[in-house]
Amino acid sequence: RETVWNVVDKISKQEERLLSLKTEENRLMNLRQSLLPWNELTVPLETIGTQKTVFQFGTIPSNISWDQVSSEFDEKAPFSVIKRINSDKELHYIYLFSHAETADACLSYLKAHGYNRVTFHGLAGTAEENILKINYRMDAIATERENCAEQIQKMADARNSVEILHDILLMEKGRIEATGRVLKTKRAFYIKGWVPQKVALEAKKALESKYTVSVELEKPADDEEFPVLLENRGLAEAGEPVSKMYSLPNSREIDPNAVMSFFYVAFFGLMLGDGGYGIVLALIAGIALWGLKLQGNIRKFMKLMFYCGLSTVFWGAMFGSWFGISALVKYALWLDIVENPEVMLSWSLLFGVIHMYAGFAMKAANLIREKRYLDALFDAGFWYIFYTGAVLTLLPYAPAVDKEKVAPLVSIGQYLLIGGAILLIFTAGRKNKKLFGKIFGGLSSLYDVVSFLSDILSYSRLLALGLASAIIASIVNQMAVMFDMPIVFKVIMAVAILLVGHGINFAINALGAYVHSCRLQYLEFFGKLFTGGGEPFSPLKANTKYITVKSDAGV
Repeated sequence: RETVWNVVDKISKQEERLLSLKTEENRLMNLRQSLLPWNELTVPLETIGTQKTVFQFGTIPSNISWDQVSSEFDEKAPFSVIKRINSDKELHYIYLFSHAETADACLSYLKAHGYNRVTFHGLAGTAEENILKINYRMDAIATERENCAEQIQKMADARNSVEILHDILLMEKGRIEATGRVLKTKRAFYIKGWVPQKVALEAKKALESKYTVSVELEKPADDEEFPVLLENRGLAEAGEPVSKMYSLPNSREIDPNAVMSFFYVAFFGLMLGDGGYGIVLALIAGIALWGLKLQGNIRKFMKLMFYCGLSTVFWGAMFGSWFGISALVKYALWLDIVENPEVMLSWSLLFGVIHMYAGFAMKAANLIREKRYLDALFDAGFWYIFYTGAVLTLLPYAPAVDKEKVAPLVSIGQYLLIGGAILLIFTAGRKNKKLFGKIFGGLSSLYDVVSFLSDILSYSRLLALGLASAIIASIVNQMAVMFDMPIVFKVIMAVAILLVGHGINFAINALGAYVHSCRLQYLEFFGKLFTGGGEPFSPLKANTKYITVKSDAGV
């Protein structure tokens, strides 16, 4: 370990020197930039005048006419000289040389025109001489930086040892911090913590068989919060990074990842909408998953992108969209969204209703899990009736819907709407103590139907993004073949346009699908069911950065 410490010490010194050089380099660059406007000045920067004269450097704003200032100054300030050295978009760079008796009058006139004095503390010689010194020092810094990098490079063979030492110290730090939280005397200690239920008995047996300890297992109290440990597989596991960005579920509620992940992947594929892009996304994610040693949330995210790629392939087949090739649209398994946008809009809104209904179902499941059966009926079941009535009543106004065919459903919807409203009026305000509060609370809750319908309309983005992806892909293909030139150059130009155009379209729409699918989960889905606020289960373990610790123990 001492040898490794020596390497660490040497590397640290080189890093400190590199940081010092960087700081000095930044200071010199700023100084050089401030001296450049004075480069043509032949007067030494340390010049300040004599007992009977005043000499100053300064600036005035460039929006003031220099010719006017110069002519007026000659008239109003005898025995004085001002000279412009340089100008840029913002300032005139000047110097003033005046007799001491007229200096105040000169400065008053110049200050009226925005004059600001400039000083060069610690500098001697002309601006040009100082710039040359700075350039020489910058070259020396570059050379010294290269030497430091070479010294660090020579110690590259010790990298693995340094990383191992880093993680050893990290584990020791964690162990010391954990020990500080233990109640102990000279002969005994007491530890209280959380352990996953599935390994609790095994952990108890292992500890009591190996050590002189007594382990007691207790279930958390009914009102006690406990850490959250998510255990999912497949698609549900892949969706964990999305839900974690919002919040961990509360320790008492159902993990929503299985349901949420399904809708996330389905909506992502629907919004990207091109099977060719889906193949590209699935290939990229698949290569990353099986070709790279990814861990943790990064692996889960790439797994999610793989599923999203497969979903995009599915929807591409449904729409006949393959890299925007118009000749393949006729093989669509469902419909051409470019030719039938109104039909797709109605389906998008229907998908939104199904998504939000799934959220209400999850809410009811959480309430039933807590044995709040009436709350599940009042806060989910009655809303199902009311919202279903609203949807069926407004069904004739949906795009591409045959009003005659849905007329029976409208009648049913009106009954459901009225019945659901009555049920909500008598139950939605039940938690208010006063009778007026109960009635008014029930009536005001009916206004939530506006929010519900607004949420449904937000699912129109499913059509908008899918349509944008398909249309832009088609335009890229048209641009690739529109040039009239020799065949060789035409092929080269077409390939370049196809690669760049489809690459940009894929990147922008994949990002849009990711963001908007997240939005639909966070606002429209989680808003119906999610309490959140769970604390992650953080066990005492070997928290390492560079090495992976494997244990053969059963627990």
